[in-house]
Amino acid sequence: MASDLLSIGKSGLFTAKQSMSTTSHNIANANTEGFSRQEVRTETGISLGEGEHVTGSGVEIQSIRRSHDELVEKKLNTSITQHKYNEERTQQLGQVEEVFNEINSDGMNKVLNRFFNSMRELSNTPENETVRNVVKENAKIVVGDFHRIQGTLDQIRSGINKKVDLTVKEVNGLTTTIAKLNREINIQEVSGGMANDLRDQRDNAMRTLAEFFPIQAYTDGQNQFVVNIEGVGSIVAGGMAQELAVGSAVTNGSTSVDKGNAEIFFANRPAISFTEKIKSGSLGGLLRTRNDEIEGLEKQLDELAHGLVLATNAIHRRGFANHPVPVDAEGNPIPNAAQKKVTGINFFKEPLDLKRAAEYIDLSEDIKSDVNNIAAGLEANKPGDNRVALAISKLQHEKVLGSGTTTFEEQYLKSVGNIGLQTGKSKIDGEQSAGILAQAKSFKERLAGVSLDEEAANMVRYQNAYEASAKVIKASDEMFKAVLSLLP
Repeated sequence: MASDLLSIGKSGLFTAKQSMSTTSHNIANANTEGFSRQEVRTETGISLGEGEHVTGSGVEIQSIRRSHDELVEKKLNTSITQHKYNEERTQQLGQVEEVFNEINSDGMNKVLNRFFNSMRELSNTPENETVRNVVKENAKIVVGDFHRIQGTLDQIRSGINKKVDLTVKEVNGLTTTIAKLNREINIQEVSGGMANDLRDQRDNAMRTLAEFFPIQAYTDGQNQFVVNIEGVGSIVAGGMAQELAVGSAVTNGSTSVDKGNAEIFFANRPAISFTEKIKSGSLGGLLRTRNDEIEGLEKQLDELAHGLVLATNAIHRRGFANHPVPVDAEGNPIPNAAQKKVTGINFFKEPLDLKRAAEYIDLSEDIKSDVNNIAAGLEANKPGDNRVALAISKLQHEKVLGSGTTTFEEQYLKSVGNIGLQTGKSKIDGEQSAGILAQAKSFKERLAGVSLDEEAANMVRYQNAYEASAKVIKASDEMFKAVLSLLP
């Protein structure tokens, strides 16, 4: 009887001690990021038969369970992914929007209008060389602004590509960590131990991984923890991690030809890129901005530059430069007899391909070398003829782009307006996703967070249980001694 009482007291003493250790662990990690509150789960010991009576055998520790809910964790990871997508989109689109900000500087729309207005002024004074210089300088500013915008977009693209490369390296580090934790968890739990802290570390790594792209995690039939990139495939399976790599690729039909974009693929399958399948997370935000907005703007900018060159040159070639042209007996000009080239002159440099037109647009060498090569009139030796200059100035309001559906100004403002709309939308979406993420974190904190007040109360309760169990052991010891003293 005394030995049974001693065993029961011992089980209570051990359970109370373990409960106090777990509570102390909770208190110590109250401010540790990602820590999940742990709790000792107990069950009654096996009942023992003694004659006609059945008596208990004390208490046993069933497990030390951490507060965790897979659905709450999944919701948190999804919220992180979406918020990081909106956050990255807002940041990158903000940079793109700054390229077209005309509030504090002369943007493309203003310099184009200034060029056409100077042509209009030339039509008023066709013989004025000073005005011709103004036309040339304004044209140079237009060319420079095309180069400025294209160059800045290239810089943003390059920055995105570098960020993609750094992100992939960070992802590889995380997947290696997760695979290592999987192995350690398996070893510890197979040997009968608890791996709660290791599981918390793995959940932390998973939350960081969810910042980059949408992930799915589950335990397969072989009890292996598997992590998938949504829509792509597994990057972690048990103790194995698939390494990702980044390479340069040129997309057919892209305005980024010869530049190359950073494409993502599995290191052991370099021929198959899955870049286009990443739709969310910070990587998704980077890739969408690069592939949609930046490449879309480059295409529209190329169309604008190409259309300006072709339309201006088509009119300008028909005109005559401000040089005297010899005439025949009937008074008809003889262009080939002139000492200088007087007609068929391009204002802008040609040929110019549509692809990369904004990067390569330039004034023709004839215009660069002599402002008198700027044609104002449609006929030679007609000082007051202004028809060419007037026709070029009217291009400002003519629908020459988009198969005759839009003007230069409309095309430009449409491009800029779309960027503004996308930036504004990403900011609103970011505010909404921030609220959803805060709510998901609140759910997680209520489920797994440590309450110091509650843990302090538990510590007192387990301390009392420990002292009571110690008294049971002491009483059992005294009873046993009393029995021994009765023996002869």
